[in-house]
Amino acid sequence: MRGVILAAGRGRRMGHHTDDVPKAFLEFDGRTLYDRQRDVLDPHVDGTSIVLGYRHETVREQYDPDDPIVFDEWTKYENAASLLLALARIDDDLLVLNGDVLLDEREVGRLTAQFDALDDGYNLVGCLPGIQDEDTAIRWDESGRVTEYGLIEGHQHAGFGIVSSINRQAAMRVLRSRLDDWYPHVYPRTPTRPLLIPADRHVEVNRPSDLEQARSWLASERIQCA
Repeated sequence: MRGVILAAGRGRRMGHHTDDVPKAFLEFDGRTLYDRQRDVLDPHVDGTSIVLGYRHETVREQYDPDDPIVFDEWTKYENAASLLLALARIDDDLLVLNGDVLLDEREVGRLTAQFDALDDGYNLVGCLPGIQDEDTAIRWDESGRVTEYGLIEGHQHAGFGIVSSINRQAAMRVLRSRLDDWYPHVYPRTPTRPLLIPADRHVEVNRPSDLEQARSWLASERIQCA
């Protein structure tokens, strides 16, 4: 299994914080989000790639990330195109992580263990408990198969999941048809099951106000994160 971090966008909601680097390279106490993400993923994958777009020259020069995949047309398309680029390059199960999400390492381990226990051919997608309709959400049927994704009432998408190599070609076809959309639309259209994770083992950095929350989360003794 290979990790891939999707970090091609600028993150405009962060204002001046992303004038020079994308969100994944914002620093917390001297370490970037990317550095922490990579350290959390590394025990569970055979290496981690990162899809870059905005300020990719600066990122590569200053931070020398492992296996960068440069997406030159990041301004034209949504992150569906970023995942398509990674799938086209990597013929393996992909553990996909949004560039603005931090996870407790225990949940990454639980994700990979649950994926290994699934029947062949299923993806796995992380979700937060509790029904909501304010953020992108996922629904599934009585059999536990994901059926819908989007701005709907359901469990909030947690910004990470695994796309099985068995579904690689089908996933690429889905993404090619929706390059101007968000990549999780691949989950209802290929066989996928959900994994609910505790909300307090996940934090997302979208706005400047989230920076202090992320610092407090990282400092918590209840969290296992790099």
